[in-house]
Amino acid sequence: MPTTRFLVLPALGMLVALGIGQSRSTNLQSAAAAIQAAQPTVHLENGSILYAELTKTVDAKKAKAGDPVNAVLLADILSHGKIMVRRDAKLLGHVTEAQVHSKEVPESRLGIVFDKIVTKNGEVPFQSLLLAIRPAERPVVEIPNAPSPMSNSAQAPMQGGPAPQGGSNVPHRANPSLGDPMRSGSREIAQTGPTDIEGLSLSSSGNGGAQMIVSTQRTVKLESGMRIELRVTGQ
Repeated sequence: MPTTRFLVLPALGMLVALGIGQSRSTNLQSAAAAIQAAQPTVHLENGSILYAELTKTVDAKKAKAGDPVNAVLLADILSHGKIMVRRDAKLLGHVTEAQVHSKEVPESRLGIVFDKIVTKNGEVPFQSLLLAIRPAERPVVEIPNAPSPMSNSAQAPMQGGPAPQGGSNVPHRANPSLGDPMRSGSREIAQTGPTDIEGLSLSSSGNGGAQMIVSTQRTVKLESGMRIELRVTGQ
């Protein structure tokens, strides 16, 4: 009888320990599932257009396949009226092909693909297609025309008083659109063609997939600050 008791006690101990271990494992899995469920899911609808700006120069003379390409969003990404990703989020991509311009090979080619967005919860993978490239935005200072002496004398009594009907005493400011780059940028992209950078054009790759930036005049070089337009094709 004592011998049987000594054999039963270790067996019971092992069962208790096993039960505790399984319980802890279940609790950890439940906690991980709860954390994952609490985090908002970033969903990018197919066909969504992303407007972005390159944050680093990409030169086909120096680049090679696999090199990183970085950009920043110029507008919020929406889905069913809700903001999925805020503007200023980072876009991550890479070079797919780089070919310099030469006498033997006059066509320079540069392929870039963006496939990740960095959010506060981590990196979100997606698939995209390059649709257009634009020059970097340059500040434009608006200078009002110099008033004639007659207009000066006519307006002199009004100085310091209310603005005349139909006019305004608000001074001109440098490029008002800079305070809202997305609104002006969306209008520019909607009104122009695939590219308005002289000497550069877009061409589909051999398999009909990613767009290539092509030039027969010089080696392709995308300066930091250039605008790009992407279409989401999958996630």
